[in-house]
Amino acid sequence: MPTSVQPLSSAALERSADELAQAAQRGAPHRPLVGMRLGLFCGDERSESVGSLREAAQSLGAQVTMLDPARALEEGAALDEVARLLGHLYAAVACEGVPAAVMQGLATAAVVPVLDARAVLAPVSGHGMSAERRPWLAQAALLAALR
Repeated sequence: MPTSVQPLSSAALERSADELAQAAQRGAPHRPLVGMRLGLFCGDERSESVGSLREAAQSLGAQVTMLDPARALEEGAALDEVARLLGHLYAAVACEGVPAAVMQGLATAAVVPVLDARAVLAPVSGHGMSAERRPWLAQAALLAALR
């Protein structure tokens, strides 16, 4: 089963986003993911959630590799072998637009966290949120999911 995202309370997410924004304003951005490689399986690289997750990870210092699920997870591909390979290449894998059964198979066989990108970003999708605030909240949500 994909790594379950323990949702931060709204207040905790806001505090974490504030801390990230304040650190960046002081000229010392918090970059705890430096050196981390994140694989991002997505059906559509232009989707809002994919863009938000990629930007959040890169802002926190991670290197993000976009992976095409149609190519990497071809019909008949042994998910345990794919998951093992992903574990050697990435510190975590996020999926968006990947069938739930495939994501669950990867998560079961992987030795690294397998995240559902939409679940990670669910707290960030609130209406009435300023575009300026959204990146900080996405970063806070991603950090919470990786803990």
